Formats: sequence, structure tokens, C-alpha cells
Amino acid sequence: MISLKKSYYLPGILLFIAMYYLWIILLEDRPALSAWGNNLFSIIGCLAATVLLLQAHRTFRQQEGRFFLYLAFGTGSYLIAELIWMSYENILRVDVPFPGVSDVFYILQSVCFLVAFLHLIRRHVTKNRLISFIFDIAIVMTVAVTYSWFFLIRPLFDTPFASRGEVILAFAYPMCDIVLLFCMISIYYLFEKKEWRGRLRLFQFLFIGLLFQIVADTMFVYMTTVSGNEAIRIIDPLFILGLLMVGVAGHVNKSVNANEPNDRQQRNTVQLGKLFLPYLLVIILFSTMALYARRDEALNGLMIGCAITILLILIRQILMILSNHELIEEIHHKADELEESEERYKSLFTYHPDAVYSLDLKGRIKSANPSFEKLTEQSADQLVGKSYQQLMEQQAAADEEMIAHQFETTFRKSGGTDVLLNVTNIPIRVRNRFVGIYGIGQDITRVRENELKIRRLAYYDHLTGAINRTYFEEVLHHLVEVEQDDETIILCFIDLDDFKLVNDSFGHHVGDQLLIQVASRLQEVTEPDDLVARQGGDEFTVILRHVASETDGRIRTARLLERLRMTYTIDEIELISNPSIGAVGYQRTTDKPIVTLLKQADLAMYQAKSSGGKSIIFFEDIAEKASYRLRLESELPVAIDTNQLILYYQPQVDTVTYRMVGVEGLIRWNHPELGMIAPNDFIPMAEEAGMIIRLGEWVLREGFLQAKQWEDDGLTLKVGLNVSMQQFHHPTFVLTLVRLVEETQVNPARIDLEITEVSAVEDIEETVETMNRLKELGFTISIDDFGTGYSSLSRLADFPIDTLKIPREFVEKIQPATTGYSMISSIIHLAKSLELEVIAEGVETLEQVNVLNRLECSRMQGYYFGRPMPHEQIPALYQQ
Repeated sequence: MISLKKSYYLPGILLFIAMYYLWIILLEDRPALSAWGNNLFSIIGCLAATVLLLQAHRTFRQQEGRFFLYLAFGTGSYLIAELIWMSYENILRVDVPFPGVSDVFYILQSVCFLVAFLHLIRRHVTKNRLISFIFDIAIVMTVAVTYSWFFLIRPLFDTPFASRGEVILAFAYPMCDIVLLFCMISIYYLFEKKEWRGRLRLFQFLFIGLLFQIVADTMFVYMTTVSGNEAIRIIDPLFILGLLMVGVAGHVNKSVNANEPNDRQQRNTVQLGKLFLPYLLVIILFSTMALYARRDEALNGLMIGCAITILLILIRQILMILSNHELIEEIHHKADELEESEERYKSLFTYHPDAVYSLDLKGRIKSANPSFEKLTEQSADQLVGKSYQQLMEQQAAADEEMIAHQFETTFRKSGGTDVLLNVTNIPIRVRNRFVGIYGIGQDITRVRENELKIRRLAYYDHLTGAINRTYFEEVLHHLVEVEQDDETIILCFIDLDDFKLVNDSFGHHVGDQLLIQVASRLQEVTEPDDLVARQGGDEFTVILRHVASETDGRIRTARLLERLRMTYTIDEIELISNPSIGAVGYQRTTDKPIVTLLKQADLAMYQAKSSGGKSIIFFEDIAEKASYRLRLESELPVAIDTNQLILYYQPQVDTVTYRMVGVEGLIRWNHPELGMIAPNDFIPMAEEAGMIIRLGEWVLREGFLQAKQWEDDGLTLKVGLNVSMQQFHHPTFVLTLVRLVEETQVNPARIDLEITEVSAVEDIEETVETMNRLKELGFTISIDDFGTGYSSLSRLADFPIDTLKIPREFVEKIQPATTGYSMISSIIHLAKSLELEVIAEGVETLEQVNVLNRLECSRMQGYYFGRPMPHEQIPALYQQ
């Protein structure tokens, strides 16, 4: 039954009780079996009621949950009594002793129920209604006790008792009925509470359950003491029915529907019923008294006069109640609201996590909550009357405007610790006159500390302690575009030339310590108003402020270089890390955007690095050259889109047949104003500006299209195309090649991808994987500038390559008995051992051709066989 849906509880209970009665009726002639069934049905019913109440306790929790817990104690006590009864009657087969242990637990059930309802009364009867509630309950209970005395208890005096225990129990059971009646009437009067008004079914089941308990117990006492009737087993199911109704009360809660009638008139009807109930019971009691007095012929004129007088007083009281009912209800309603408002304010004041207080107009404490006591480390009694002027900063102006005021102040605790408070003061106005201040003080010490930590994480470099790139750019923006002071500043970009070598040679720990010392030296050599920032990696920026003249600026910048070039000592290791510094001056009159300023300093630093490092380059000194580079950088995207770029092709010749077997595609920029621009002028710039991927894709597409055209024309030429390091290691490189092959329909076997040795050794595992994928697509692969990088010969065999290209630098020194000759000879023998082709680049003289022939170099490329030329000239040269 416990697992049934809530809608099945009542039918389940009725079916259970019906089976109980059916068992009693059918087995009336078999007492032993009947007794077993009676006890089992009672035990099952008590157990179910107890379990249901315990489940309700877990559901409601907290204070309301205790109510169901106490009820569960009561039904559990009744269960114990039934188990004791069954052990005597069915197991030991002896008469149940009276009085006995079971009677104690029967009575204990009423005690637990009383505790439960007293808890409910304490929780839900407001102070202003407590007196009327007590009087109403007292009148009802007086009438009930009177009837119980007259009809149940008084006849007991005519019954002979064998022991004092029987006398006590004879009086105890009727008193238990009175206790249950008290609980039932309490429900009737508690039902007006708003938060319980929505729990209609709960009260209905409690009320009906207690009513069945009272009726069953009253019938039991009457039958056993007054009428002498022994047929009391027919009453037993009523006890269990009452307990089950109480048990399911916490599971059948039904909220009142908003569409159901619930207007004020109906509530008034309910309230009137509660008001008239005590008077109605008094009239009934008086009528009973008059009836029995007449029967005993004790009715006289004095009693009749008293009766008429009491009746008139009752009628007058009822008429007064009716006339004042609306006013009384309104007063009660306002009292409830006032008490609730007071409780809300008290909860807000007492339990607020911030310090809440009230001050008079002189700043003296009038009241303080526990949080304020904790803040000041003093009790409320010690605080009242003390002056706290720091809690009233700028309050006079706020009072005049009749508004709340918020500010931050430092509050000194009694222990001497300073606390940062965010104070909100609200003027107290009574009859349009200010009488004091309510205040809330929030301790924001931790908040400010966390804000500083967050700011440090957001604006400062965690390693060196210098400001980071974000904060640096904000300060520079303020100085250049916001600050109104007419001052000259110098922006310096600093790059450590050998930092990667330090990391590779001594480890990142030493590299980190070097960066820390660099930042420290920059802080030492600059002025207090100057700014030092770490851009990232081994790059730093410095803003030199209040520069008096150009000479002063160059002297101060030179100090940076001089200080950074000094020897560093880290973990007993002496290091020299030379910087390259690019600097640019700025005056407000020049009206230069911040982006331009940053770019100019970066260009100057790049120029210093390109010139060998260890130096300072001012942008003003290279302005013309830098402007040319800036122009190329800005116009390169336009050149790609407007077909200003072209591919020239340099022949590659087989040294056995002296026939052209391939070409290398070399990019050129045919600028409409500047003319033909060499790749050395714009390819490094494209790599730095992040345009090399786009530029490389253009080269591949153009080379694929030309290779396809020559193949269609019958020219069997291999087209070599250079791939940059960024392009080769880009995650989409292979996908780009697949897409271009599909677009151009070129045969990949006609394309040779030239990859520099430096690119190949950047990440060997990744390089091998990418090369294998290229080979699967059908491309051939060449290692360009072989011998200039740091590749390991043991790993060279792992590369799935086809050709090694000997760089121009070795060919220029190819004369016998030179290092170039030995290097080329070694490369050719290495290539033959690995079954690779060899192409010598930069062949310009017949002497170089002869030496390469003696060394059995299979292919050559250089001015001797042809300069880079437009694609139109290749077919004619191919036919020669």
C-alpha cells in the first residue's frame, strides 16, 4: 500500500478496513484464528502508518518535518503495544494482563500526538492570537471534560476495581480521548494560518483520523465500563482506520486551486464558525444540564433565572461579535502583517552577512547586528553609544537631498587591523524629519586584494614582473592619443639576439633567469616615470618619457644597450646576450597614430637585427628605407589580387644529355610604379607580416597551371616550386595541395616541391609524416640548400625525398683543394648511396660545369644554362 499512488491511498485504506471487518465477521465462531487475524491486521496497519509518517518527515524536513516525526513516534508506540498484545494472546496463549506493559504504550501514543500538536501550535500560532486561541480551546476542552466526567468517568466509581493500577488506567484512557480531542480542535483553529491554508487534504485526514480514534476509544471505554458489553473486537478496526488516516496525511497534500471559490465571504464564514463554536458548546452543555436536572426534579426558579441570564449574555456576546467581526478581523490581519513585518526586519537585520547598524545624527551607534559585532570584535552592549564618524563621511549632503549615500572608508578594528568597508547609508526619516541613519558596511578588503591580483595577472608579466603587452599598449595609447601634456617620448623595441641559443644550450630555467635579469636591468637604468614592458618571448619594450632633446634621447637609449650588453651570471654560468634595439621618437605635434608608431619601432628593431645585432637603429635614420618596406607590405595583398606577381622559370639541365629536364619557378613582383622587385625585398617581409601562406598558395596554383599547360603542349618538364617553412608546417598544407590539384587537374608527378633543410629539421617526426603524405599524392620532394642547416645524417635516410640541391655558396667555392669542392663531393657521394638525384645551383662558368661533371653531378642549374625567364621563352629553349 505504501508504494501506491497518492490517489489510491483512501481506497486502499477502506479496502484494508473492509477486509479487517470481513475477517472478524467470518471467523466469529473460531476465536483463536480470529485473534491471530485481528492482531496481524492491527500490526500491519500500525506499521504502514508509521512508515508513511517517517517518509513525510523526510519530505518536509526542518521544523514541519518534526511534526510528522512526533506523530510517527505515536503510531510506533501503538505498534509496540499491539506486538506485546499479540505475544500474550497468540504466542504465550495467556490472558493479557490489565494493567500491563501494552497499556503504557497505548497511552504513550496520545502523549506523542500531544507533543506533535503542541509543536505545531508553537510554530503557527502568532503572539497576538495566542490568548484567544487558549480561551477558545479551554472552553471546548471544558465542555469535553464535563461530558467525559458525567458519562464516562463518574460511572467508574460504581465499578469495583481490583487494584490501584486499574483505577489509574480507568481514568487514563478517557483522559487520552480528551488529549486527542484537543489535538483535533487544534487543527480546526490552526487551519486559518495562510501557509497551511493550501494543505487542505492534510488537515482533513488528520481531523478524520483523530475523530475515528476518539470515537473508537470512547466506545471502548463505554462498552467496558458502563454498558458491560463484551463485543469490543468490532471496535478494533476503527483504531487502525484512525491511525492510517493520520499516516497518509503527509502524502495527500492538495493545494487550493486558484479558480476555486476562496473569497473573503467564505473566509468570514469559516471564522464565524470558529468564533461561535465555544458558545454553541456552552449552550449544548447548559441544555444537557437542564435536561438532567429536570429529570432529577432539581430544577427550580433560581436555576431557571440563571439559565435565562446566561442565555441572554451569550446572545448579547454573539451580537457584539457579529457587529465587530469585520473590525476584529481587520485588526487581527494588521497585527499579523505587523508581526510578520517585524520578523522580516529582524531576520534581515540579524542574519545579514554584512555589518548592519543604526546611528544617530551625531554618529553614535544605536543598534548593531552580529556581523557588526564580529567586525568590531565588540558586543552590541559595548557598541551602543560609541561614535563612529568614519561611517558618516559626506552624509550631510546626502541627508539634504534625502537620498542614500555610498562610499568607501577605512575602518579600524579594536585589534588595530584596518578593514576597507563599502558603506551604504540610508537616512531615517520620521514625520518628514531626519532622526538617524541606517547603514550597511560590506567588508571589501578581500575583494580589493583579489582585484589587485586579477589586475596583476591581467596587466603584468608573471615571470619578470614588468607590465605586459596589453597594459603597455593602453599606456602608449594614453600618452599618444589622450594625454594633453606636450612632451617628447621615445619608444624602444628590444630583442635578445642569442636567446634561443641560451635556451637550447643551458635549458629554459637559465633562459627564464636571463629574462628576469634583463627586466631588472631595464628598470634600473630607466627613470621612475619610464615604462618597461615584456612583449613576450625575448622581446621587451621601453617608453622613455620627458625626453629633453634628440641628443638626450639617444644618450638614454644608449644606456639601455650598454647595460644589457654586460655579462650575466646565472647559476655560476657567465652569459652575454646582446640586444637589438629599434627606437622611434614621438612629439605631440606630429600627430602620429599609435599603430604607425609601433610599426616604425618594430621596423627599426628588425633593421638592427638584420645588420648583425648588438646595435641601436632609430627609425628616423632609416625612414626612407623603412617607408619603402612599409609600402611594399601594404601593397603586397593588392599585388596578389591584381596579377602583379609573376613566376619566372630557370632551366635545370641533365649533364649527360645536356637537355632541359626541368625548371624552378621563381617569383617576381612587377610593380606598376617601382618596376621589377626582387624576391629578397618582399619575401622576408611577407613572412614577418603573416602573408607568406597566401603568397605561397599563389605560387603553387600558378606553377600547377603552368605545368599542366606544358604537359598539354607536349613538354615533359618537371616544375620545381619552393615551399616556405611556415607553409610546410601549416596544418592545412596537404589539404591545400589536394584542392589545387583538383582545381588545376595537374599531374602531381610533374611537380617537385622544394623544401629547405631548415624546414625539414624543425620537427622531424611531423616532417616525415607530411612528406609521406605528399609522396602518396604523387609529388616528388627536394631538399633545398642542403648542407646549410643542422640535419643529422642518420635522420636523412628517414626522409622520403628524391633530390638534394647543392646551394650556390658551395658551387662558388668549387675549385679543387677547397672546402667547397670537398663538401660537394661528399654530398654527391651521399646522394648516390641513398639513391637520390643531385642538382647543383648557381652554376655560372664552364670551369664549374667541368668540375661538377668530374664529380658526376647529374643535374645543374644556373646562369650558364639560362637566367630565370618568362614562361613564354621556355618552349623555344626546350627545343634546342
